[in-house]
Amino acid sequence: MFKSLNKLDWSRILNYLNNFLYSDFSKERCQNLVPLFSYEEAVKAQEKTKFIWDLLEKGKKLELNPLKSLKSLFERASKREFFLPIELSEIKKWFLTLEKLISYLENSPFSNLKTLYEEIKEIDLYLDRVLDWEKGEIKDKASYNLFIIRKKLKEAKEILFTKLEKIRENLFKKGYLQENLFTQKEGRYVLPVKVEYKNKVKGILHGVSQSGATVFIEPASIMSLSNEIENLRRIEQREVVKILREVSQEIFSRSQSFFNLEDIYADFEIAFAKASLGKTYKGKFPLLKKEGLIKICSGIHPLLLLKENSSKVVYNDFIIEKGLLISGPNLGGKTVSLKTIGILILMGQSGFPIPVEAAEFPLFSKIFVDLGDDQDIIEGESSFSSHLKILKEILDNADENTLVLLDEPGKGTNPEEGIALVAAIINEILKRKTKVVVTTHSQFLKTLSLKMKDLKLATMEYDSETKEPTYKIRYNVLGESLAFDLAKKLGFSENILSEAIGYLKNKEYWEWYKIIEKERKKLKELEEELNLKLKNLESKEKELEEKKKELKSLYEKKIEELISIWNEEFQKMIKNIKKESISYKKAIKNFEEFVNKFLKSSTREEEIKEGDKVLVLPFKREGEVLKVKDKLVEVKLGNFRIEVPKGNIIKDYSEIKPPSFKYYKPKDLENFQKSHEKIEKKEILKLLGLTVEEALEEIEKTLNKAFLEGIPKVYLVHGHGTGKLRESVREYLKNHPLVKNFKFADLMEGGTGVTIVYLEEKN
Repeated sequence: MFKSLNKLDWSRILNYLNNFLYSDFSKERCQNLVPLFSYEEAVKAQEKTKFIWDLLEKGKKLELNPLKSLKSLFERASKREFFLPIELSEIKKWFLTLEKLISYLENSPFSNLKTLYEEIKEIDLYLDRVLDWEKGEIKDKASYNLFIIRKKLKEAKEILFTKLEKIRENLFKKGYLQENLFTQKEGRYVLPVKVEYKNKVKGILHGVSQSGATVFIEPASIMSLSNEIENLRRIEQREVVKILREVSQEIFSRSQSFFNLEDIYADFEIAFAKASLGKTYKGKFPLLKKEGLIKICSGIHPLLLLKENSSKVVYNDFIIEKGLLISGPNLGGKTVSLKTIGILILMGQSGFPIPVEAAEFPLFSKIFVDLGDDQDIIEGESSFSSHLKILKEILDNADENTLVLLDEPGKGTNPEEGIALVAAIINEILKRKTKVVVTTHSQFLKTLSLKMKDLKLATMEYDSETKEPTYKIRYNVLGESLAFDLAKKLGFSENILSEAIGYLKNKEYWEWYKIIEKERKKLKELEEELNLKLKNLESKEKELEEKKKELKSLYEKKIEELISIWNEEFQKMIKNIKKESISYKKAIKNFEEFVNKFLKSSTREEEIKEGDKVLVLPFKREGEVLKVKDKLVEVKLGNFRIEVPKGNIIKDYSEIKPPSFKYYKPKDLENFQKSHEKIEKKEILKLLGLTVEEALEEIEKTLNKAFLEGIPKVYLVHGHGTGKLRESVREYLKNHPLVKNFKFADLMEGGTGVTIVYLEEKN
């Protein structure tokens, strides 16, 4: 039955409804909204929308704001066991929004929103005491200790800045500084000193500019103050976390109330959106009944009003006591009328105001629609077969609380047989007191309908003078399809039209039908023969494809094995360079010897010429051929020129997926020691020897601490071992709320034995 929804443009209505929603969790619920098929639920939904409609009519301004999902906030906070200040600010926004709404909610369909607010109101008071929600920060006076700590921190900073200003002025006058200012590097205050005067300024070097013209030095005279400030910051962060844990515990204890609040508020926001959407087309609320006729006065499909050019629209009255058959010309509006009846009823019993002057209809528990062509090409299903399945479903389920909408049923097969079957089905479901609306061009069905007392007739009006449809429905009239009039309007010649009318009169087309059937039979035999040959070809093609996959898999496996060996050797070489403190030139020589050693181990050869773009297999790196010798090829690989055996390079590598392997340039060696000197101990967490559970606990503590202290990245040293600890750590990091991203360290920093974690920035 739910397949009928999209045929009646239900999803398109939801897209328009979505434009009037503010919060993402409400929009998500809107996309999955289904019509209501229970009388009690439908009445409640209408009451909710009408309540908001009446408030808007009275000029009340309901201020709704985009709110974050409480369930998502709780899920993230529960992982770290406390809410971050920015998350508490989002919870505060909920209270601010509710405060503006609750005065309207007394004795309303949403009175439970007010009840929930009263249950958690003390949390709001708690937040006001400790949180500056606009800045997303904990207030100074959230605790006595925090007040004292921040006071000391402020005083220490003032002393430091006074000293630093004097040093800056003095050094700038001497011409030692690039600019008359100071800045921060890694949390320390530094001066931009010209590189030629770096020995003139006593202090610690914290960095060099990209151009190399400036060095950033922390003056020695402020180091003790900087250390004091850093220590106070740590104490401050510990106190902040303590406060966050306390307020979070209070919020967690009322988690179910917050979850209920989100559900009810989403319901409120959707009801608000329904009322707002209805305002755009001046909708009315239908009278919902348990039984009786369908009566729609001056109704129209809402999409005709919501589209940009909606000036030319036609309103119609629809009255359906038991059954209605609508006939009329092509493009006259039969299908639109059918869809209009269906969508107005679905919307009306789901709490929407609908574009009508007035309407009343019974609540339907089931709605079936046979509209368009549902044939399954993949399954080889015919159009008529797909329609038969829908008709069978209708016969199995239709009762007195069912609405059935059929658009030109019986098509796709012999017209007489198809229509006869449809007529029998319509007659049967009418006996069950099912409401039925049918559109048709079939003269046969029109004739049969005259014998069905419960099936009333109507036609879409057609102006015989202008030869144009008016899109108005007229009752108790049998309409004509007017196929020849439409053909004439589209420019068919009088000769063609006259000949067609002649065939219709003398039935000569039946003789032609026999000839066509004979030719169709021959064609079918040829088709079967062709299909048999195609099957044989497909079978052989499949065998070849399987063989190709097998060979490719074997090839890639061999490549991976070789790379694994080369990678181990490469790491040994790097360790040796580090261990023996080898010079830069010797490091380059060792690297070239390593490359030439392993590139001479293959026998693969193919036609290579100068200028070719090739792939060097051991490293999966693209290079350019510079010179072709006897069995060697000189290749430019990055900044290196190396000689490679022909068998170790390939030209056509578009289908080969490079394995995850990197080679590192020797120039990285001289930066290795410096890179490790920059990593402070507080940024490295060693997990070697710990169980998975112990490691994850330590990681959680370290990440929380690093985040609060503003440390941008953390190095997790887990080693290789069996790989269990490493995989558990990386799996844990995937969904961690403080983690922006993470990656394995470079080979120079530990390779796959170390994971670098990049943390979210602190707001």
